[in-house]
Amino acid sequence: MDTVAYVDLVLFEVAGIRYAADLGQVRRIDIDEPTESIGHPLGPPARGNRALVFSVADHAERRLAIDQVLGVSRVPLTDLRRMPVAVHAAPFNIGAWLDGEQTVLLVDLPSMLPNSAAQAAV
Repeated sequence: MDTVAYVDLVLFEVAGIRYAADLGQVRRIDIDEPTESIGHPLGPPARGNRALVFSVADHAERRLAIDQVLGVSRVPLTDLRRMPVAVHAAPFNIGAWLDGEQTVLLVDLPSMLPNSAAQAAV
């Protein structure tokens, strides 16, 4: 009997674009605090002041500013697609998932940190 592996994704929106990250990377959803922000690697939010809070290896918390959380979905790993090399996307853009008719871009939160901080997180 084949068992299907799943991943829980937190779905969120920034400036009208849908994204998802592994729920295991998210510590909590909070208000955006500029002093702990990683900036706007996905672009500035159109509205709202929410943030996904995640931590790196040194346990320091970082915040990604977002517009809204859309929910959590359990998705079969076989439904996820890697980002093609030809796309030349930023390192944190790791793939895509088709949620019905909606494309959701998959991101890796720790990879959004500047190179020096990301290397320290490894």
